[in-house]
Amino acid sequence: MSLKIYWDRVTEKHSIKLMNYLNERISGLTETYDMVGEMKITNLSLGSKPPKFEIIQISDPDALILGNKSPNGIELRAKIGYDGDAYIEIQAEFKVNLPTPNFISFPVNVKVSNPIFSGIATVIYDTDKVCFCFLPENGDSPDDFTPLKDVKFETQLGDSAQQVLVDLDKLQNFIVDIIKTYLKRYLVFPNKMTIPLNEFNN
Repeated sequence: MSLKIYWDRVTEKHSIKLMNYLNERISGLTETYDMVGEMKITNLSLGSKPPKFEIIQISDPDALILGNKSPNGIELRAKIGYDGDAYIEIQAEFKVNLPTPNFISFPVNVKVSNPIFSGIATVIYDTDKVCFCFLPENGDSPDDFTPLKDVKFETQLGDSAQQVLVDLDKLQNFIVDIIKTYLKRYLVFPNKMTIPLNEFNN
């Protein structure tokens, strides 16, 4: 059974909340990459197209996913697909460490857009929170599975007034790794995202 999603009810307020949430989570992820300095999401849009949502089952919450038994909750498991116009804009510092560390550094702005996602996800509504995660498919381990299938990049190097567009493969691959790492760390079971219900009302 497919669901109709009223995506026009998603406002800029929700995008800003998500952007702030993601910036908190990606803080420190660049420390293991010596060519990339501080990275920050400066803009985010959830796009005009809703994800496709096909219900597989509705049941009592899976205690293994929720972390406890809940007599009042409900779990919705579904196939989720997205091929739309959502995007994030990322500001980062690209460093050249030869002949010495931090020998050259310059700003880089990257727009990551038109993501393609697909996978089986579960949403659990409990009395005071919502839990969400993707479930590995076809016997994949959590380390091998990612719901991100494709994404588009636009990269601007240097001062914004120069409008220099370049193809920085290493930086783009790094950002893809960041996205996949984030998905595995927070959104692929046995990990999950838990959002208190009172945050929806703020």
